[in-house]
Amino acid sequence: MDFTYGIVVPHYNSLSGLSRLLRSIPVRDDIQVIVVDDNSTERFEPQKIEQEFPMHNITFSTNDSGVKGAGSSRNIGIELLNSRYTLFADADDFYCEGAFELLDSVMNNEDIVYFSPTSQCDVTGDSSDRHFLYANLVSSYLAEKNEEIKYHFAVPWSKVYATDFIQRNRLYFDQVIASNDVMFSLVSGRKACHIAAYTTPIYCVTRGQGTLTVNFKPEVMKSRYLVEMNRINYINKHQINTEVMSLYKIIKNFRHVMTAAEHLHAAKLLFAGEITLLPARTYYYLKNPRALIARISKKRDSISSQRYQA
Repeated sequence: MDFTYGIVVPHYNSLSGLSRLLRSIPVRDDIQVIVVDDNSTERFEPQKIEQEFPMHNITFSTNDSGVKGAGSSRNIGIELLNSRYTLFADADDFYCEGAFELLDSVMNNEDIVYFSPTSQCDVTGDSSDRHFLYANLVSSYLAEKNEEIKYHFAVPWSKVYATDFIQRNRLYFDQVIASNDVMFSLVSGRKACHIAAYTTPIYCVTRGQGTLTVNFKPEVMKSRYLVEMNRINYINKHQINTEVMSLYKIIKNFRHVMTAAEHLHAAKLLFAGEITLLPARTYYYLKNPRALIARISKKRDSISSQRYQA
């Protein structure tokens, strides 16, 4: 391998974000950056990026797979990797100061190393709550060796993978318009034999207007629903001991895009014991009403998703 770290970045109409990301990556001979443009409708000119970042080792490619989406773009990036370790970044996020110096000191041939991320609201510039779930998973793993981190850290960023682990297990992202990373994260977590976790953040995930995370169009929600069905099937097929989806959340999240047959299928999953009626957290809140009040208060103080609509 010619590089220590390879960073795969899918890009779509986010040149300013991409510049911010690249500025957060130190100039080092052992860092490879692979930018895969997902057929941006805004003009994408790699030569201008090379002029702005002449000392970075950047490889440019285009998603010519015929299937649009970050998943297809990430898969192209995986094929171009020439590094010992692999990181995935979104073009509108950035790395924390000192991230790669930290990696130099802690990486020790694990299959996956998880880091608590931080987050930022690009609407206001304030801190965001988007990282809370992943930070809690890291804390729980360190405190209790709770392996839920392997099955619920459903994003590819704020992790470092051994490139050989990805290649040996033929890990690829789903070629779908939304939730392309969910099965990649689940399957890689199941297959990982050696993992580690650290609370020091290396990655800042942002939340801005018009991003996919706040896109609730029917085709996007249908994609998320189908991926969730695949996830439920995989967990049950491989008898993974982890918290499963609930009927309540399936109906709440996807009822507008589910057919009558799909509603019936969800009921069958419940009776087969493959999903639960209510989220596991519900029973915790019934026993701890103060925690529920605190959560509602925190949610009320956070920025509404409507603020992020394009």
